[in-house]
Amino acid sequence: MRLGARGLVRRFGTLTANDRVDFAARRGTVHAIVGGNGAGKSTLMRILQGVDQPDEGSVIVDGKPVAFRHPADAFARGIGMVHQEFMLVPGLSLLENLILAREPADALGRLDIPAALAAARALEHQAGVTLDWHMPVDDAPVHVRQIVEILRLLYRGADVLILDEPTAVLAPSQVRDLIGLLQRLKADGRTILFISHKLDEVMSVADDITVMRQGRVVASLAAAATSKAAIAEMMIGEIVDAPAARPASAGTAVLSVVDLVATDPRGIVKLRGVDLTVHAGEIVAVAGVAGNGQDELVAAVTGLGRRLRGSVTLAGVDIADLPPSARRARGLAYLSPDRKAEGLCIAASIADNTIAGHHRRPAFSAGGILRRGAIARHVETLLDRYSVQRAASDLPISSLSGGNQQRVAIARELDGAPKVLVSCQPTRGVDIRGIAFIHRCLLDYRDRGGAVLLVSEELDEIIALADRIVVLFEGRRTGEIRRGDGDIEAIGRMMLGERAA
Repeated sequence: MRLGARGLVRRFGTLTANDRVDFAARRGTVHAIVGGNGAGKSTLMRILQGVDQPDEGSVIVDGKPVAFRHPADAFARGIGMVHQEFMLVPGLSLLENLILAREPADALGRLDIPAALAAARALEHQAGVTLDWHMPVDDAPVHVRQIVEILRLLYRGADVLILDEPTAVLAPSQVRDLIGLLQRLKADGRTILFISHKLDEVMSVADDITVMRQGRVVASLAAAATSKAAIAEMMIGEIVDAPAARPASAGTAVLSVVDLVATDPRGIVKLRGVDLTVHAGEIVAVAGVAGNGQDELVAAVTGLGRRLRGSVTLAGVDIADLPPSARRARGLAYLSPDRKAEGLCIAASIADNTIAGHHRRPAFSAGGILRRGAIARHVETLLDRYSVQRAASDLPISSLSGGNQQRVAIARELDGAPKVLVSCQPTRGVDIRGIAFIHRCLLDYRDRGGAVLLVSEELDEIIALADRIVVLFEGRRTGEIRRGDGDIEAIGRMMLGERAA
C-alpha cells in the first residue's frame, strides 16, 4: 500500500465527517474515491494532505502509520494535490510557474534558465506531452494549465497525485488526453487518487474504487468487479432515475442577444459578436471549454458585466442598459455558478435567502414593513416543495449541505414564474440525487413555458437537457446543434474550434 487510512475519524462538533475510514491505494494504480455531497471525501483529502488532522486513526504511508502536522509533511512523503481551482500564479510563464520556489541556480546563485528548461523538457518527455514553456499562464488553455499543475508536482518529487474533479472543465478529447497522461504516470509507478462524480470516467480510468456515504466507506473494490449503476446505488443508497427528455414546444422569442461584444473584469474582449435567441418553452445551452466567453455572456445578459456593443432584449424590451435589479423586475432570474460568493448570503438564514429579492411583493410587505407571518408561511411551503432538508429555517444557510443550498437558490429563482432563467453550472458540487432533482426542475419550468439559457461545463448535462446547443470558441459561435442532431464528439470538436459542417 502506497497511501491509505486506517480507522480514521474526524469530528466537527456533533458532526462526524469521517467515521472509521479505511482504504488502501496500491502503488502504480489509479484509485478512485467517489461519493455524494457530505460523504466525507473533502475531509479525507484534507487529512491526507496534512491540512487537517484526524481525531482518531491514522494516515498510512508505505504500510506504516504517519502523523502529518501540515502540508509540508505530506509533501515530504511524496503526496501532492491538484485542486479544482488551479494554484498557478497569474502574470508568470508556464516555466516560471513550474519552478516557482524550487528555482535552479548557477554557480553564482543566479536563476539557471537552461537548467529549468532542461527539467521541463524531461518532464514533458516523461509525461508524453509538449508545451510552450514561455507562454504566459494567463494565455494558456485550461487543459494546459492542468498539465502544468501535474508536472509541477512531479518537479517537486511527488509520486502520489490527488486529483480533485480533474475533468470538470475539459472537452471530451481533452478528457481522453488527460486519462492517457494518468495511464502513463501509473505505468511509471505513480499512484493517483482520482476524485470525481463522473462515473463513466471513473470506470474507464480506475483500477480500484472506494465508495463513501455519510462519512463512511461502504465499499472498496476493483473497478473490473463492479459497474457504473452499482457504484451509483452504493453512493446514495438507492437507484435514482434521470428525468426523461421530453420534446420542447417552443413559443415566441423571450431572450435575444444580437452582435454582443463584452469584456472580462480586466477589460479584455472575450465575447465577439455573438447572436443568440431563447424561446418560451425551450432550453438553449451554451457549451465551451472554460474561458471561451461563457462567463462574459452570462454577465452581459444579467447586467453583472461590461458590454461594449450589442443588444440584450427581454420580452421585446432592450434591457442592455438596465441594472440587474431592473432586469429581475422584468422577469429575468439568475442561478449563479458561485453559491457562496454570489448566489447566496452565507451569513444569512435559510428563510432570508429563500425570500431575498421577493420581499417587496405586496403579499410580503406593506409600507416598508415586512409581513413576517406571510413570509414564514411562504418560505416553509417553498422549502417543502423543493425538498430542502433543514432543521429550522431560521438557521444560517451555511448549516445546509451544498446540494440543499442549491435547492434553496433554485426555489427562490423559480418562485413567481420568471420569463427567463439564466442557469449557470446548476449542478456544480451536487450529488447524483440532487442532479436528477435539478434537471427535473429545469424541464418542468420549460414545460410550463419558461425560457432557459443554460451554461454548463457538463456535456452530459447539456445533451440531456438542451433543445438547442450553441457552442462558443474564443468568444465566437462555432455552431449550433438541435436535440438529436449531434453527439458529444461533434460538440467537443466545435468546443476546440472546428466549425459545424
